[in-house]
Amino acid sequence: MSKPVIVPVIMSGGAGTRLWPLSRPEKPKQMHKLFGDMTLLQQTAARVPADCGFTAPIVICATSQCEDVRQQLSTIGIEPVTIIGEPVPRNTAPCADIAARAVADLFGPEALVLLLASDHFIADPIGFRAAIHQAAPVCQQGHIITFGPKPVRPETGYGYLLAGARIADGICKLDKFVEKPDLKTAERYLEDGNYLWNSGMFLFPAELMLGEITKYRPEIAKACQQAYKNSVIKDAEMLLDADSFSTGVAESIDNAVMENTDIGAVIALDVGWSDVGSWQAIYELSQKDFNKNACSGQTIAVDSENCLIRSDGIRIAAAGVQDLAIIANGNDVLIMPLKQAQKVRELVEQLDN
Repeated sequence: MSKPVIVPVIMSGGAGTRLWPLSRPEKPKQMHKLFGDMTLLQQTAARVPADCGFTAPIVICATSQCEDVRQQLSTIGIEPVTIIGEPVPRNTAPCADIAARAVADLFGPEALVLLLASDHFIADPIGFRAAIHQAAPVCQQGHIITFGPKPVRPETGYGYLLAGARIADGICKLDKFVEKPDLKTAERYLEDGNYLWNSGMFLFPAELMLGEITKYRPEIAKACQQAYKNSVIKDAEMLLDADSFSTGVAESIDNAVMENTDIGAVIALDVGWSDVGSWQAIYELSQKDFNKNACSGQTIAVDSENCLIRSDGIRIAAAGVQDLAIIANGNDVLIMPLKQAQKVRELVEQLDN
């Protein structure tokens, strides 16, 4: 079997509302430097470099973000194959379809699409790349592989995957997707040992995914086909046709394909993965002082512990507090218990009404 062409396709369309007030539609979380000197988008692209067996990346993002994406990648010396602009958000199933069409068109129908989120954190990129190359031959045999990080705690903020019978070394049949559980169920999943977190990252042959989407969601395939066919090339960017793309259903690739297909597989990951989906996740991944406070920007903490305190401008002074997130960005300030981090989305919905 010949060595496959692996094309990273980075999905950069999320709004990251759970990280308000830092993350906003005009500058979502993947465009920010949350850890180190690179943004999450830059870290994602740098994680799969050309000298480790990958092509240059393709990025799919909101049309309004195309120029910012190009500038961020240029800053770290990466020239994308193309940047594809989505006129409206339509979730990950249409994104996977467009990714498969672009890769089949540019690299051939048997090329492998490595579908990545732009806003995840991976502590061990070498281990991640090893898992990709381990999965590639199985993909070539006719499988869509998802990457399942091994749970390290009973997490209620993630969906889960149930691994089934062994297909190859380290790779199992994907038995089912499970929605975000309550705490008791999550504890049972952790104890069971066969459940993995749903990372939302996939590896698949381009033509194979197009066939599965056409089979299970023909209306999405039709809308994407027309949007791709009628796209406009502008400044080395592909702008999808708005009228065609807007007719497609907004649906996740999990619901549209993976819960229906019989060719799904999963490989377990142990690489320090996080979807950076909440301020609590930011706290857990951040460096902390001797009082277990994670502070950045103009911040002062006295007699306080276990807090995340960040400011991009105004000074924050905290005294005698515990277990809080205090985030200042622009004219907005967020204050909440870290354990209530999942409620930020509800807060943003009220702010928008």
